[in-house]
Amino acid sequence: MSVTVYADVDYKGKSATLNAGRHKLDSSMNDCISSLRIPAGWTATLYEHADFTGDQVTLDADTRKVEGNLHDKASAIVVVEPEKTPDYYFGPDNGDDWFYFEDTTTSD
Repeated sequence: MSVTVYADVDYKGKSATLNAGRHKLDSSMNDCISSLRIPAGWTATLYEHADFTGDQVTLDADTRKVEGNLHDKASAIVVVEPEKTPDYYFGPDNGDDWFYFEDTTTSD
């Protein structure tokens, strides 16, 4: 999974797919993000300046139109994916008291 940013509202126009991390936007995407697709549990924080300063907004759901000061004004973005934590359980009842865990997270 990843976040996709679009140059136009309603998820149209040129786009870029961003994995988790800190991203400075190159000249092709600088000051032109208008909408974003954000998977459940993920967040995307848009920053006005390429050094991650200035106005900022954090989004946690699909956004058909970035509102306010950062519409077509973002120069950097931080994408955060949800933490993957294993599910814990006790093993089969075979007389042992061992504690088992299983990593049930999947890579999509």
